[in-house]
Amino acid sequence: MSDKPSLMPVSAVIPASATLIRDDVYDRIRDEILSCVLKPGSLAQENDLAARYQVSKSPVRDALLRLQEQGLVEILPRKGYRIKPISVSDAAEMYEMRLILDRACITRAVDTASDATLAALDRFREIGGTPDLPSWIAYNRAFHFALAQAGGNARLARAARDIIEEFDRLTYMSISQFDTGGLAALVGEHGALIDAMQQRDKRRALALARKHVEESRDRLLESLSNPAVVP
Repeated sequence: MSDKPSLMPVSAVIPASATLIRDDVYDRIRDEILSCVLKPGSLAQENDLAARYQVSKSPVRDALLRLQEQGLVEILPRKGYRIKPISVSDAAEMYEMRLILDRACITRAVDTASDATLAALDRFREIGGTPDLPSWIAYNRAFHFALAQAGGNARLARAARDIIEEFDRLTYMSISQFDTGGLAALVGEHGALIDAMQQRDKRRALALARKHVEESRDRLLESLSNPAVVP
């Protein structure tokens, strides 16, 4: 028999309820960063967030450290935390990555996806009800996740999913001035892309996707002229 002490599983050290609280706080802070409820460049204090979510400071601190690793939060010595601002160079790099990944995902889907997989995209031809900003962003995220998965390459889909999730902040800023009609028009752009993919018209699908992303980029760059966004 070995004399080495056995290691206790993590689940025995951290109660399940504590893990759930930590994950919930992390999810809530991350959602509020991505939806710009916690605005880019704003300061965040552990005490304030703990009171906001009615938890102790420990899960808040853990969440902020995880978000720092993802590049969404910065630690300011002796000041607390700052929601990472969105700079012009940052946005340009993200849009460049988005174009590369969109092109790869759409090309693979048009070339290899089954008719049934492409037909399943029809559920994104409408958003349901009167679209508002939060519901449109959730719908938009789900649509682009579906495009990423349609090609059947799990690694490519994962890479696309990571950048799509980061894009929620940019999406929010690029369409924050849109009314219901403007949001509905964007749903129509998705419908046109679905048409091209279902017709296996790769050239048209790629052109529509590029136009969609470039127009979003142009709207965002206009928003970034606001000094409150980029200190």
